[in-house]
Amino acid sequence: MQNVYTLMNEIFNIVIQIFFSLLILSFPINLIENNYKSKFLSFSLIDKLSLNLIFFTNYLLLTSFFNININYIFIFYFVFIIILYTISFNKIDLKKIKFNYYFILILFFIFLISLDLAHELYFGWDTSRNWYFKALNFFQNQNIENLKNFHNDDYPHLGTFIWAFFWKLPNGNFEYLGRIFYIFIYVLSIFSIVDCLKIKFLEKIIFAILIISLTYKYDLFSGTQDILIFSFLILSARFVYFFFDKDFKGDINFLIIILLALSNVLFWIKNEGIFYSLFVIFSLLIANRISIKKKLYLILGSIFLVLFRIIMFNYYNIELHKEYFEFGDTLNFDFLLIIEKLKIIMFYLFVNITRNLIYLITIPLLIYTVVVYKIKNVTKFISCFFILNLAFIFSTYLFKMEEVELLIKASMDRVLFQTSGVYLLIIIIFVNYYLNSSNKSKIK
Repeated sequence: MQNVYTLMNEIFNIVIQIFFSLLILSFPINLIENNYKSKFLSFSLIDKLSLNLIFFTNYLLLTSFFNININYIFIFYFVFIIILYTISFNKIDLKKIKFNYYFILILFFIFLISLDLAHELYFGWDTSRNWYFKALNFFQNQNIENLKNFHNDDYPHLGTFIWAFFWKLPNGNFEYLGRIFYIFIYVLSIFSIVDCLKIKFLEKIIFAILIISLTYKYDLFSGTQDILIFSFLILSARFVYFFFDKDFKGDINFLIIILLALSNVLFWIKNEGIFYSLFVIFSLLIANRISIKKKLYLILGSIFLVLFRIIMFNYYNIELHKEYFEFGDTLNFDFLLIIEKLKIIMFYLFVNITRNLIYLITIPLLIYTVVVYKIKNVTKFISCFFILNLAFIFSTYLFKMEEVELLIKASMDRVLFQTSGVYLLIIIIFVNYYLNSSNKSKIK
């Protein structure tokens, strides 16, 4: 009887946590759009949830620097939403609210994965050494400066701050409840990229199930931050897609703001997130024929985000640890050492790509599309990102410590996984514009 009560109590807490997360992600875009309708006409419900997520994570990042109690952070956000609701009250038309099956399915998958999370309950090695203690630091209302007392204080803190926020709220009963929001971000990102497909609703659902089955495993939600990088990069790919879709009638300037806001989130989850987000922006600049003025916005925005991160690191006296790198040993032109490292990197890169089903599907499809069909700007974007990502992997391990093979065995699968979601775009493009001849002219 006691076990049944405990089980029901945990399920109840999971449901409460999911609905609390849903409440957080229900605002403020749906309130703002009543006053600025033109910017949101082209966005679906999934996109609006994603926009709310992007807004909220940037809000959490900003407030984290002020060392504010997490409860007050929520109160300030709640007051902000109440103000917006009051302003927009007369313009809200409840008759326009429609039942959305996509929305129900998102909640269903979040609930299922949350049950698995509650069942497993173990930390990965990196989590038990680094990420859990950072989350605990914020859960106990300690400040950013206190992170110097933990391993790898140069790791960005946003992912663990999100963990702590949802661990503490709404009731703070169990640690793993904070990681349910990671599941929310993951599932939302999958359905977001699936929403790009110009196919029937049932086919979209099947496609979403396939992606989840190809990518989900508990280890990703054991507290490591790779799932956040993966998910926010997928969201970046979703909004990048609009730059190339001729059916999109929204504001390009608003898309630029969204992309920069996503980059800011990636900057503060893991250090490599800086490179990934810059790769996305650079690839977009190369591939998309947007105006010089808009390209300047992207470049200046990226520079501002980089400077902001440098300033905040200097303010909190955070220095990047250099003991993991051996620039001197690699740059001394020891030809044999370089060749040996390159051989090791290439071997394990091939091995790990064959283990990642997304790469096994998307990379051959990318090559096929480039060879067989006329290269469009969106294909250039994916190809450019792939080249930059590949160069990053080689350079990262080439400059790593001498025991590079040991490091690769421990991390390359995760490094490849982080960016794999971006390549789902090539499947989207192939299905929308090469299998469906009527849509061939609708992409740049």
